[in-house]
Amino acid sequence: MLAAATLAACQLQAPISLSARESLAGQGLVVAVTNTSDEFLHDVTVTIESPSKEIKKHFEATLEPHATVNVGWLKLEGWPIPEGSTVTVSCKGYLRAAGPWEV
Repeated sequence: MLAAATLAACQLQAPISLSARESLAGQGLVVAVTNTSDEFLHDVTVTIESPSKEIKKHFEATLEPHATVNVGWLKLEGWPIPEGSTVTVSCKGYLRAAGPWEV
């Protein structure tokens, strides 16, 4: 009974859209993560895996409704996102991460 209540409280996939562009500073790509819902998203983790299997993560405590966070080398401590990387986004209250997307 508890498992059914927990599943009912969690939605399936996080309401996220993603786009990518070249960094204006010429340091790899910038990934724009947008909350497409009318709800606040909490504990948002953006995970980026390079083609060489190096993994970097960026954490946002809250992403407001319809807000966008840009993740690039500044937020990844100087690590430029290479083309061909895979991006997934997870957040609290959703069973599956959004993605993966290849950028």
